[in-house]
Amino acid sequence: MVVAARPAPPGHRAWAAAHRRARVLDPRGGWLVLAPHPDDEALGTGAMMRQLADRGERVRLAFLTDGSGSHPDAPGWSRERLAGLRRREAAAAARVLGAGAPLHLDWTDARPHAAGDPAFAAAARRLGVWCRRHRLANLAVTWEGDPHCDHEAAAALARAVPGVRVWRYVVWGWTRDDARAAMAGERVRRLPAARPERAAARRALACHRSQMGGRVPFGPGAFRLPRFMRRLVDRPATLLLEA
Repeated sequence: MVVAARPAPPGHRAWAAAHRRARVLDPRGGWLVLAPHPDDEALGTGAMMRQLADRGERVRLAFLTDGSGSHPDAPGWSRERLAGLRRREAAAAARVLGAGAPLHLDWTDARPHAAGDPAFAAAARRLGVWCRRHRLANLAVTWEGDPHCDHEAAAALARAVPGVRVWRYVVWGWTRDDARAAMAGERVRRLPAARPERAAARRALACHRSQMGGRVPFGPGAFRLPRFMRRLVDRPATLLLEA
């Protein structure tokens, strides 16, 4: 019997180059992970979140968008119904990662507010209050080099939150042909991920069944997370770029 090879995670060379020059991360101080969409938290920081929770660190989770744009025109699925499903999947993933009940900012998919908009400022204030309430000194957010408008917007929003140290994690940026060059000037920190922590990240990702091809009928334009992207949770360390 021939066993098909598992697809490699994206950006292997860029990831390896960043890992070689990364310094070890001191994870103390409490963490908020801001994910543009439900599933980005597992892909980018799942193992780290589980490790921090197991160490007794304060870990919380916030989602920028409501996820309602992932399955346009799915029969029987309104945007409101889809957003409700994505919220339940996100809550299940948060429990796996030890992050408690997440904060939802409920921006519309692919329609981010710009800096200067009242909604942008209100979201920054909400995140600031959340961090103060839970005594979180660090905010991890997607890299502004990720090729998606919601990922870029999340990075911009994080910079507007007062009183926290901002870190960036990479998701879709690993698919860029120029990823290694784009990160060449970045200061990188690494947090090794043991096998149980990577397993937790895989379980958290599996909670987002709608993004894996389950629960919601697929039609034209529907999103399904590629198998090679799912391999991001298997990497032996979480890499964070310093802001």
